[in-house]
Amino acid sequence: MKIQQTFKNNWPTIYLVGTPIGNLDDMSTRAIEVLTQVEIIACEDTRNTQVLLNKFKIKNKLMSLHMHNEIDRVNEISQILSLGKSIAIVSDAGAPIISDPGAAFINKMNQTEIEFNVTAVNVGPAYIHAIVAAGFTNKQNYFHGFIEHKTEQAKKEELVSIINKYNDQAIISFYESVHRIKATIKMLADILNPTQKVLIARELTKLNEEFISGTPLELADFVYSESFIEKGEFVIVIDQFANHKSDLTDQELADEVAKYLEKGFKLKQASEAVANLYNKKKNEVYKLYLDFYK
Repeated sequence: MKIQQTFKNNWPTIYLVGTPIGNLDDMSTRAIEVLTQVEIIACEDTRNTQVLLNKFKIKNKLMSLHMHNEIDRVNEISQILSLGKSIAIVSDAGAPIISDPGAAFINKMNQTEIEFNVTAVNVGPAYIHAIVAAGFTNKQNYFHGFIEHKTEQAKKEELVSIINKYNDQAIISFYESVHRIKATIKMLADILNPTQKVLIARELTKLNEEFISGTPLELADFVYSESFIEKGEFVIVIDQFANHKSDLTDQELADEVAKYLEKGFKLKQASEAVANLYNKKKNEVYKLYLDFYK
């Protein structure tokens, strides 16, 4: 598990900086400041980024970081960070990582032992800031807004429905309130695959910005500990998970249904959840459970 308090440590930082999608005057003051102060700017195309820098009289070194070399740049940028120096990453237009280079690079950097921050600047709403900083590599994203249901069972059904519908195709993100964050994370620990990656983002772009990433169980343990700061608005980001077995035996499918039943689901709901997860017919899974458990 990694806990990052962006503005309260002395780690070097990778700034993921959003740039104008058309009108260069849309550039923010903070984005200009960051691009001026970092050690180097990694960009999709140095020629395009140089036009932006010239517009705002930013004199800084550029390095290419595109889809064909972003993994190759890990060692080079790791050396810069290990010296305590920060970098910025930009794409030609818009937010890095969102259908642009950067996700594979951040994902690989997260596997190193270097202590560094990852934060986003000028990329729009909170959920985009969280997705960009997470470093999850899937190209599709599904944003759900706030979880609508408040009762435990209805909330669980809503979460399971979202996860089963999108989680093999897209990164899932949604908002959660301070009053419900603990219960929601605990529920995700019951629902998600235990090896899946999840990110909690809090107080984005503010002094108390914090990113907490790990497995569902690690996060559940943390949010119920004294170390967890229960303040602010939260974004939860769930990485795509497509590494489950697709060739389960009939007995294993029935066992999967039984696991959902143990978590409080009704048989019809549990059968549908397993069917969606393993690309089976709901009635087939329902019957399998009855054959082995009734």
